[in-house]
Amino acid sequence: MPGEKRQWPQEPREGYTAVGRVVRAHGLRGELRVVSFSASGVNLQPGRFVELDGQRRRVHRARPDRDAWILQLDGLRDRTQAEQYRGALLEVPDTEVERESEDSYFIHELIGLRVITSDGAEVGEIVDVLQPGANDVYVVRGPRGEVLVPAIAEVIERVDVAGGVIFITPLPGMLDESK
Repeated sequence: MPGEKRQWPQEPREGYTAVGRVVRAHGLRGELRVVSFSASGVNLQPGRFVELDGQRRRVHRARPDRDAWILQLDGLRDRTQAEQYRGALLEVPDTEVERESEDSYFIHELIGLRVITSDGAEVGEIVDVLQPGANDVYVVRGPRGEVLVPAIAEVIERVDVAGGVIFITPLPGMLDESK
């Protein structure tokens, strides 16, 4: 029905990584205002390809604008075309996604990893990643109940995505020793 708002998926398709979400149309020439899921917007740069509603589109222009990016993609020529994608995910095939740095991870890679202390104690499994500001916080559930693990260099020793485990050095008082 005309004027009806489309409900977009909240998670990327299997084999894809979500790199941003369309906030709204921008201007009259089919540009999109997009919130990037990475600080640098590395996967939204000109010349890169993204998938929008299952269609592969080339990024022609990209510029930062306060807390978002303004993108011009293949095939979007006017505001009406762009407006239909409000709320849509921008995805990149997992095989083409570019990382911020060698030691950066996507949230979907961390969910389900086991967390073990440096002395071999089982903390639990990552069930969520909070992004409150300065650093991410891993929500870990296990034998000690729910534990919040700050993703900072003092705590995270090593991340082994292939091995399914993260090794940590807990901060004093971080783990409730009564459990």
